[in-house]
Amino acid sequence: MTVAASVPVQAVSKLPAQAAVLVGLISLGLVVLPAFWALLNHFTRIAHEGAHAMVGSVLDTRVTGVYLYRKTPAEDRQTPDDDGPSGKTFIRDEPGTGFAWRVVGYFGPSGFGLAAAALIKHGLILLVLWMGVVLLAILLPSLRTVFGFALVFGIGFVLVSIIRSRNPEVESVTAYGLSWLLLLSAVRGVWDRRDGSGDAKKLREITGLPRGLWYYVWLIGTVAAVAWGYTMLV
Repeated sequence: MTVAASVPVQAVSKLPAQAAVLVGLISLGLVVLPAFWALLNHFTRIAHEGAHAMVGSVLDTRVTGVYLYRKTPAEDRQTPDDDGPSGKTFIRDEPGTGFAWRVVGYFGPSGFGLAAAALIKHGLILLVLWMGVVLLAILLPSLRTVFGFALVFGIGFVLVSIIRSRNPEVESVTAYGLSWLLLLSAVRGVWDRRDGSGDAKKLREITGLPRGLWYYVWLIGTVAAVAWGYTMLV
């Protein structure tokens, strides 16, 4: 992926409220229907593992690799004690540490979705798309699976193609769709791991708090993010 030297941030027309709601409802349908979720689950895992890697890097720990696998949501739930068969992030930190980068994973899609919604609120549609390209490009060197590399590169290529199309309507719908999908898929991602997760297991070891508590923390946080995002998108 080639990122332009100067990222354009000029305003592109926002969608009318009715159109924004329609994009949200379509996104909700894609997240709820099993056939579509089997594909969107990978999209959510990119944001999840990307959040792990981003926060880990900020904390000056060493990100040794991000692994994205071609697994279905059903296969994910078969091993709830794992970090999630469809994605893992390995970070070298000191024993007993790692709270921040572990807790942020399930909030990752929500965080990226809210950031996109905030930019959209100010009419910065193109910046949403360019930020997606930049973040995916930053993630690429950390990927350790062919599937993960192809998936991230492919999504970035699609975003660049949409930007190069210079079609304001397509750019707007794509930006809104990305924000809605990130926000809504965050809730589905938490719900699917309600039986437990590797992150919750590690957080219990670090804090002593029960695994089930972290599920409710993530669920409440992601649902609240959808409500907040709605106020900015509609």
